[in-house]
Amino acid sequence: MIARVLMETAEELAERIGAQAIVSFLEPAEYESAIPVIWVQDLQIDVLKELTMQDIFEVSEHHLLDAAVQIYLSRRFSEGQVVGVLPYAILIYDIKEGRDFVNVREYEDIVPRDVIFAALSLAMEIGVQGREGHPIGTAFIIGDPDAIFSQSHQAILNPFIGQRYEDCDIKNRDNWESIKEFAQLDGVFVIDCNGIIRAAGRYLDMDGSCIRLPGGLGGRHRAAAAVTQKLPVVGVTISESGGIVRVFRDGECKLSIDSDLRIIR
Repeated sequence: MIARVLMETAEELAERIGAQAIVSFLEPAEYESAIPVIWVQDLQIDVLKELTMQDIFEVSEHHLLDAAVQIYLSRRFSEGQVVGVLPYAILIYDIKEGRDFVNVREYEDIVPRDVIFAALSLAMEIGVQGREGHPIGTAFIIGDPDAIFSQSHQAILNPFIGQRYEDCDIKNRDNWESIKEFAQLDGVFVIDCNGIIRAAGRYLDMDGSCIRLPGGLGGRHRAAAAVTQKLPVVGVTISESGGIVRVFRDGECKLSIDSDLRIIR
């Protein structure tokens, strides 16, 4: 009953302000609405029960930023407002904040926008879903493949060698299940600027001792940061612990996206 009242209130507000969508963190249910409803599962929403109202507002705003980032990546909504419905609050949120948080233009001198969009969207899915119920960590190194090959070596047989380019294109969602399967291998993916995966299971021959990263990040992140410092490439990593997606360029972590949240439908 309370959930329906919250949804009806959110719909009325959304119609009044011309919102793009209603983003609901409530338990998914059948709900007819003139405004599109995006149902979100937040893996940490229960923490709100222990907070003050001010803290609830701040945490809710953070959850909506995470949702706006995923909506921007998956639905390509780049502007306008959404109405967020949480168990303890209804908020109006500007999608532009999520778009500006993930500013893909920062990488367009190296990687075309559609390629970085695809890499980030797939990385978010891997971070949320893992593989067969188990968390996995991996990395995509995107740029001139020959330059990346010169700073790495193949640790296993390359599963992408000799394959048709259309079957190796990260922009094609039909290929994502195969990519997720190979993400369980040690090493990194090498992706060219057209979004074609040229190798998997590759080890970066990089000395990351001079790279400064936040505590708790392991060798994969350090190697990804180091190769982006040495070469004009972009590194996208997925942490096995926590599923956090990070983007590196110029030896620095430019972006960190929390995947404790998933868009259901």
